[in-house]
Amino acid sequence: MIKLLRMVVFLLVLSAEVYLVVVLGDGFRPADHFSYFTVLSNVFAAVVALLGVFNPVSAQIRGAAVLYMGTTGIVYWLLLRGIDVQTPAYANWVLHTVVPILVVAEWLLAPERTRRAWVWLSFPLAYLTYTLVRGPIVDWYPYPFMDPRRNGYGEVLLNCLVVAVVFVLLAFAVSWAGTKLAQKRTRSLSHSQGQ
Repeated sequence: MIKLLRMVVFLLVLSAEVYLVVVLGDGFRPADHFSYFTVLSNVFAAVVALLGVFNPVSAQIRGAAVLYMGTTGIVYWLLLRGIDVQTPAYANWVLHTVVPILVVAEWLLAPERTRRAWVWLSFPLAYLTYTLVRGPIVDWYPYPFMDPRRNGYGEVLLNCLVVAVVFVLLAFAVSWAGTKLAQKRTRSLSHSQGQ
């Protein structure tokens, strides 16, 4: 069942990405497209899921995918829902809601112990740096809450601090849940084998 769930995650992301390319047509700009955290986190999660169908994937890498997808869903529902981020409806629903839920569910169904959850935060930090450096150069920002042209860098900083808190809390929640559920599963297996 877990392998089937992983394959579903991969196929959903693939379908959403193909759909985006087709629907946007000439409006599809790869450099901008792959500057969305949503796209990067979904593609990463899809690759991790596909690899997990055939071989075990490191708990650290799986945990990172869960963190990025969980945050993608939460940030969308807290800050972006109802805002036109120029994503067609099907892709929007799949990438911001369906896949984040499935990736988190997969983690809870097949939990693993992880260490050093703070390491997962390096990618979002690198992404923030990239976005704020690239934005003024190309005069484009992927998300309204990261765009200083609207209300200045003070508001962007405040928004990014809120997102950072979500990242930190969720990183430790993912790590804690994975470790606790894995320990419970191990105890349950050893108890049933002992009978």
